[in-house]
Amino acid sequence: MARPYGPVVAGMLAILVASCDGSGHDRQSLGSPLKFDNAWVRVPVAGRTVTAAYCDVINPGDMPVDIVGFETNHPGLRVEIHESIEHDGMMQMRRLARVTIPAKATVSFAPGGKHLMLFGFDGSAADVTLAATLAGGGTLPVVFATRPE
Repeated sequence: MARPYGPVVAGMLAILVASCDGSGHDRQSLGSPLKFDNAWVRVPVAGRTVTAAYCDVINPGDMPVDIVGFETNHPGLRVEIHESIEHDGMMQMRRLARVTIPAKATVSFAPGGKHLMLFGFDGSAADVTLAATLAGGGTLPVVFATRPE
């Protein structure tokens, strides 16, 4: 007896295997030019619920891409894009409305520079998914590993 779904299942498995790069928390959305690497969130100081998250955002495409925010369905969690800058010899932090990822470039969200501020995160989750919101619509979910660094 013929199995009419065999080719469909085989095709779906081929797509799934091709889209897995074995890198754990790295994620690239189908149809999106952005790739996220080294995504992690710092465990907050005991008794606090504010922390930061970091990652590298790679744009291998030919056009710049603007990230205008991050969303999450993690209960009680709010995310803002921030940047630490030196002004008159003092480090200051400011909120950013967007970050442009230039074509063929990488933008690092790292301690002392651009980063994500997480409000309402107790650090109890091993991972937290944050979805980058792109200008013009669309979101890219990224899994951030929680680490004590």
